[in-house]
Amino acid sequence: MTEATNVPSKRVTTADVARASGVSRATVSYVLNDVPGSGISQATRDLVRETAQRLGHVPHGPARSLRLGRSMIVLALVHDYTIGYVADHLIAVLDKALAARGLVLMVHRFDEKTRPLSELWGLVAPDLIVSMGGMAVPSLPSAASPIRLVGVEGLFPHRRAGAMQIEYLHSRGHRRIGYADLDNPRVALIAAERRAGAEDARVKLGLPPLMRRDLLLGDVDAAFAAIDDWLSGPDPITAVAAHNDETAIMLVSALQAKGLRAGRELAVIGVDNIPLARVGITTVEINVDEYAEVILDQVMRAIDGQPDRPPTDRDGFMRLIVRDSA
Repeated sequence: MTEATNVPSKRVTTADVARASGVSRATVSYVLNDVPGSGISQATRDLVRETAQRLGHVPHGPARSLRLGRSMIVLALVHDYTIGYVADHLIAVLDKALAARGLVLMVHRFDEKTRPLSELWGLVAPDLIVSMGGMAVPSLPSAASPIRLVGVEGLFPHRRAGAMQIEYLHSRGHRRIGYADLDNPRVALIAAERRAGAEDARVKLGLPPLMRRDLLLGDVDAAFAAIDDWLSGPDPITAVAAHNDETAIMLVSALQAKGLRAGRELAVIGVDNIPLARVGITTVEINVDEYAEVILDQVMRAIDGQPDRPPTDRDGFMRLIVRDSA
């Protein structure tokens, strides 16, 4: 039996770099921290940096945070790591922009019942916490709490997205409309907003009550049952507004499996315009790049200690994409 060889090695310190370079620890500190006006020659700077790299010196995060008075960490709270196309794109944009500012984005699946916000803040000590979409903004421990928090919830007009679905279906002559809600507590806030928007439009247009069904992604039997309910009776449903594109795609697939066609026997419209929606799903597209810019602006203003920018009309985040399904 051979012994394990991956035993962690001792951290290389600035003292180690100083001994190997033949300079003082102060010189090493000045060089590695890019202290201006230290009067250290370029040759010495090159020597120290090359030595530090050769020895595998890694800056000590807590010490650096203590020296700078900040951690350079932004912590993003999410419900789950399987967050979907839009949220994944938002995090990617945020990560790139923060990196350009010398900041690190960390993503954490947050559950306040497991660990309260105050404890999480103490463990990670981020400069800022961002509560991502679909998650209620956690409450601060007290009004005097040092925690800086930006909530994404409310920055996007999900209510308007639901209304646009009903308005479009009505413009196509549909009066009996179903609503395919997503049965997932992790998106309950977004689902409630989109559903409320659909209801707003229904009332405004004088349409009959929406025939709502809760669906779980992947539950094809439930999709079959919902379609049967919508198409049965003397006054069947002719169109369905789905919570998102994934739900719409599941319904379109279920229709095909029953020998029916979306857009003919039953119109289906989604929200998001994910890449897979290009197979023929009519949808309300979310302009993810514009949405990300608004979130990024809020985050950067919070980091820089500036007040929030007043809300503006954000209907420009969305546009209707008409395809075969409706």
